[in-house]
Amino acid sequence: MKTNFLFSMLAIFMIVGCSQEMEVIKHEKGNRTSAESPKNTSQKPPNLKISVNDKEFVAALNGYSWSYYDEAEMSMAGIEAEVISVSDLIENHEGPVVNSDTSIELKFEEKPTFYEVYVLGSVPFNGGTDLILNKQIGRTVYEVKATWEQGTGYYVFPLTIE
Repeated sequence: MKTNFLFSMLAIFMIVGCSQEMEVIKHEKGNRTSAESPKNTSQKPPNLKISVNDKEFVAALNGYSWSYYDEAEMSMAGIEAEVISVSDLIENHEGPVVNSDTSIELKFEEKPTFYEVYVLGSVPFNGGTDLILNKQIGRTVYEVKATWEQGTGYYVFPLTIE
């Protein structure tokens, strides 16, 4: 009986401990930089829209590290959100059908200071707001790593390339 109780408690602690997706980190009150301004109250990176042939869709935000001004605490706080598997995040979404000559435009809600685009498991493309599709065929998943003063966000989106 005691053994079952101990295993049950251990299982509950493991489930609760493993399910934590975000950690909020409080910073000290005091001098603020431009990234720590009270106007920066968003608790996550800006949205990223993908434009394909005059149609837009929002890329899925994966893990991120982000600082923001917590108005309730009147101090800076930070969030570390875990990366989840791409297959869990975008499941079996095929994404828009495009051909290898299609240009994809990345439209950030707020322009980052730097970003890179990867074909998942590949080397990054060169910067720029247009993504050129070449040498890919079928369902292809892209990852965008974008950096702002407040932190870094990772986005993923699929395309089906003919």
